[in-house]
Amino acid sequence: MTEEWTEMVELAPQVKAALRELDTELAYTVLSRWPRREDKGNLITVSEITNQQTALSVVDDLAVQVDIWSTERDVVRALAPLVNAAVCGMGLRRDYAGDIEQQSGGLWAFRKTFRFGRRVDKRFMRLID
Repeated sequence: MTEEWTEMVELAPQVKAALRELDTELAYTVLSRWPRREDKGNLITVSEITNQQTALSVVDDLAVQVDIWSTERDVVRALAPLVNAAVCGMGLRRDYAGDIEQQSGGLWAFRKTFRFGRRVDKRFMRLID
């Protein structure tokens, strides 16, 4: 009889915690949602984009999207390598890094998107692959 592993691993809270500790003098906020009109200042958002079981019940595919939002392109440029280093430092792999996009309308003129992911062995809570 094989044991079925149904425990779900949540990656976003761990990524948010790591991003709250960036070594920078820039003020920023880390949230789980995209910016709203009432949000102020520089913002980093973390969204879970993949959390699925693989053919092996003990292995899950995990991925998050991290967006940096600011009214200033230079702030996005300054935060981007810090975000990348923090999340890669957790053992995740960067799957995508978009260009800095100029947004139309809203409070945030600039946005940069990253996607990070990895597989996790739920028996040992270790990143694999």
